[in-house]
Amino acid sequence: MFFYLVLMLLVVEPSTSGVDAFGPQPSNSYLPNCASSNQYGWPRFESKADLETDAKWTAYFKAVYGEIPEQYPVCIFDFWSINKEAYNAVGLAGSHTFQSNPKDVQVGDLFNGISGQYMIYHSQWTPVPNNTWVEVQHAVFPTELVGAWVWSVRGAGIFVNTGRTLVFPTPSDPSQTHAAAIAFLRKGCTVEISNKWPQMESDIFGGCAREKGYDSIQFEPQEGQDPIGTFGLTGLTEMVLVNLDGNKGCGVATPSKTLLRAGWDASHQCNCTNKPIADSCGLMAKPPKPIIFEQPRLCELREKSIAASCTGATCNYWHCPP
Repeated sequence: MFFYLVLMLLVVEPSTSGVDAFGPQPSNSYLPNCASSNQYGWPRFESKADLETDAKWTAYFKAVYGEIPEQYPVCIFDFWSINKEAYNAVGLAGSHTFQSNPKDVQVGDLFNGISGQYMIYHSQWTPVPNNTWVEVQHAVFPTELVGAWVWSVRGAGIFVNTGRTLVFPTPSDPSQTHAAAIAFLRKGCTVEISNKWPQMESDIFGGCAREKGYDSIQFEPQEGQDPIGTFGLTGLTEMVLVNLDGNKGCGVATPSKTLLRAGWDASHQCNCTNKPIADSCGLMAKPPKPIIFEQPRLCELREKSIAASCTGATCNYWHCPP
């Protein structure tokens, strides 16, 4: 999603230790509930009846997931993402400690994330196992032709299955961003890889990853970043969904065939739509220097004039109406 240092692959070809991180997993696994012994002031619900005594959180679950959970216990601290609109609409505003500066968060703090959403800060990150349902957030960029770059954030309300997954580091050195994954995926790949950016991103993380039989690629929080996160963004880590295309609102051309799911614990298929992409929608304003070959253009406006700037503010997001 924020693969803006891909030009380094032209001069950097490091060795890689990226391998399958997990052994066999059941095909429909879920992340554990209430794994933390400390809930940091967030509620824990022991049963459906317990949840239903709290009208505000009951309304929140219905707003975000379209239903309330059937399996318990359920802990709000499990969430990394909180739907800001729903949280405020049901009257939860002010119910928990809010940290206005994402750089000063402590574990359990509520803070402003990206795209107008709240987040709950966690200081520990673990990769998601194979064949596990995980929640994600994704902006629909026109340049993600093959593969979809997403933020992995539990609580986002949109589920995908990791399938066969890989995990790679995010080095502190910007010149090495994604380099280990690039080297691993390029090795032995028969896909014709473009030397133009961002096309090469789709060729490697989409085409080569599909050829090698992977379904997702995870990146660890950036080394040395405190609070944890990536690219200076607190609490966020990248994932590539290999078999979905990030330039489509459903990840696929036919909405009825989407791999996205909604509801509590991915209970039903996402009722998504492939909306038109605004001419100004793009990953960033202009290609980062010293990139010379920009293909495809970051947004439609730049197809008409390379002096034009793109913006993420006009992009759609994956959305599964409850």
